Amino acid sequence: MKKIVGMLLVAIMMVACSDADRYGAMRKQLEDFVRDKDAEIGVAVIVDGVDTVEVNGRGQFPMLSVYKFPIALAFADGAQAGAEMLPDTITLTRDDLLPDTYSPMRDRYASCDTIRVPLNEVLAYSLQQSDNNASDVIVRLAGGMDRVRAALRRLGVEGVNVVSTEAEMHADNALCYRNSASPLAMARLMDRFAAEIPETGITREIKRLMETCATGADRLAKPLSGTGAVLGHKTGTGFTLPDGRLMAVNDAGYVNLPDGRRYTIAVFIENSGYSMPETEALIAEISEIVYNAVIGA
Repeated sequence: MKKIVGMLLVAIMMVACSDADRYGAMRKQLEDFVRDKDAEIGVAVIVDGVDTVEVNGRGQFPMLSVYKFPIALAFADGAQAGAEMLPDTITLTRDDLLPDTYSPMRDRYASCDTIRVPLNEVLAYSLQQSDNNASDVIVRLAGGMDRVRAALRRLGVEGVNVVSTEAEMHADNALCYRNSASPLAMARLMDRFAAEIPETGITREIKRLMETCATGADRLAKPLSGTGAVLGHKTGTGFTLPDGRLMAVNDAGYVNLPDGRRYTIAVFIENSGYSMPETEALIAEISEIVYNAVIGA
């Protein structure tokens, strides 16, 4: 019996070492990749809700439009917690469609004084096109930023700081840095969303929108094309700083593999000294490293 127990312990240790080596190799690849880059790069990966790999994953980075995802999630949670009957359409006025900010929704309805827009269309503008006005409408529907933060606390979210509206950030660009998250916190939030948060009409719509999002095709999505993997994600893109560097370029999401396994990934790049295509290529290369490591495990 002692011999059998001993053999089982050795087998368990060998499996544990194999797992450590497997994800240790991914971590080493990522560490080597980011080490000499002219940018601050944070990466976090959670495989099957258990195994975690992070490189600079605990530092705070500006989320930019990635923050529209926790806002949408907080809106869905707040509506569910309050058992609120949500309207099918939302009434907007010119005051809701601010000028001089990125807003395809405003451009579409520029000639209208008052419009009625389906709720799922407002969510689509926010999550798929990073529409700043649409995001602030979602904040208003959620009851304001205080309620958004309260909903995130109910979800057990730590390390994701949603502070200012798009209108406030537009008035003061420095506020962009206050809407921050660590890559690890965002990967955890994505993992909760993908696997734990109960599906409602709104959360199902959020998943559908994130999984059919066409933006950021040269970031996380690029190496996944043709693999059968399903990516649900949200991108974020900052402005060019006075010294010519990019404030931040981000992508975060969840990946469902054809074999039933899954992982979440957050890549935040701040203060990039590269061009936009080059910075997006860094995210794609990180995505490829992670994908190859997971499917090879």
